[in-house]
Amino acid sequence: MACTSSLIGRTFVFCLTLLVAAMAWLVGQSLAQDSQSGARDEKAMTILQQMSDYLSKEETVSFRARTFFDVVEKSGIKVKMAREVEVNLKRPNHIHAELIDDAGGAGSVWYDGSNLTVWRRSENQYMTLKLSGSIDKLLDELVDNYEFQIPIADLLYSNVNKALGESIMSSEYVGLRTVDGVLCHQLSFESEGADWQIWIEADSTPLPHRFIIDYVTEKSEPQFMAQLDAWSLGGELEVSDFEVVIPKSVKQVEFAKAQAGP
Repeated sequence: MACTSSLIGRTFVFCLTLLVAAMAWLVGQSLAQDSQSGARDEKAMTILQQMSDYLSKEETVSFRARTFFDVVEKSGIKVKMAREVEVNLKRPNHIHAELIDDAGGAGSVWYDGSNLTVWRRSENQYMTLKLSGSIDKLLDELVDNYEFQIPIADLLYSNVNKALGESIMSSEYVGLRTVDGVLCHQLSFESEGADWQIWIEADSTPLPHRFIIDYVTEKSEPQFMAQLDAWSLGGELEVSDFEVVIPKSVKQVEFAKAQAGP
């Protein structure tokens, strides 16, 4: 009788342990689902807004972006490519950018409020697009009607927080991290079509220093990363910085309706 009672007791304890474990698992699942249901971390959103306000208050902005992005081959293999971009921006409607990639490709971009000119130096070709308006309007046109993929374009808008924040589903403040010797707030976001992270300087100058996008809805989930430095806000930019200078020997081609890749 004592043996039977002991056996029943052990069975009861075993079942109780299983029940507690199951309840803990269910609670964990519930919490995980809650964290994925669109919760926004107010600290992360506040820091993102501070960065946006800081970038938008100045008429002129210059910076360098060293970018790394995945190119998916037909075989499905992802090949990491690199590109360096130097950007000069004068609001509301002037941009000049110089680009060079690790495959030897080089190019220049100018926008003067009336015309966008793209010179593919390595291909000895250039193309122009007539478009009047602000930088915001230009970027919207390129993305919506010409299918350009410009991952750092969101940082060029007059309202960076609006450009980045429109599709945010959830956000999280990760913590303090160091990027190239600069102490930064690391923020993580889940958006429609992509997950992204940004590292913003933890100082009175809340500048972005790293930006990563994971295209999670794409089959191969390619990634884009940019290291951002050489920032200058409110500096003097010459009119000549935005003047198109292309040799006569360069061939003009039609502005393409679709441009693949970042």
